Amino acid sequence: MNTLRAACVGVVTCLLLAACQGGNHAAATQALSQTDSAFSTLSAQQGFAAAFRRYALDNAVLLPEQRAPLQNRQVIEQSLQSLPAGTQLSWTLQGADASGDLGYTWGIYTLTGHDAAGQVTAAYGKYLSVWQRQSGDWKLAIMMFNTSPGPAG
Repeated sequence: MNTLRAACVGVVTCLLLAACQGGNHAAATQALSQTDSAFSTLSAQQGFAAAFRRYALDNAVLLPEQRAPLQNRQVIEQSLQSLPAGTQLSWTLQGADASGDLGYTWGIYTLTGHDAAGQVTAAYGKYLSVWQRQSGDWKLAIMMFNTSPGPAG
């Protein structure tokens, strides 16, 4: 699993470095940052499955920690809909870069829910998202999660 993750990160890094060699860098990065923040807001308000449906490519990939990769937006949505009621995922952007039709965002996330006794639970971590621009809109291509021991990431 770590080999697959390292390979994916390596390939994505090479693609992003190649893509970020020109164009209107500042405007593209600002637009991508706004899209990432809107994605988080929608996730917090309507659930991660609804947000994923709105922002992901049809062939998106989700790389959850210690689970097999989920490929294809419909497969990912079905998996997300099986989360317990009241589960909420939101994140805070820490960095972004974009140029041309590719970009990435990263930051820290909070996943809240309830345990069997009804007590509120929280899990924290970091995320990395790779985005592709289609018809002027940023669409999520790949999203990876990595847990952290606390809210600071």
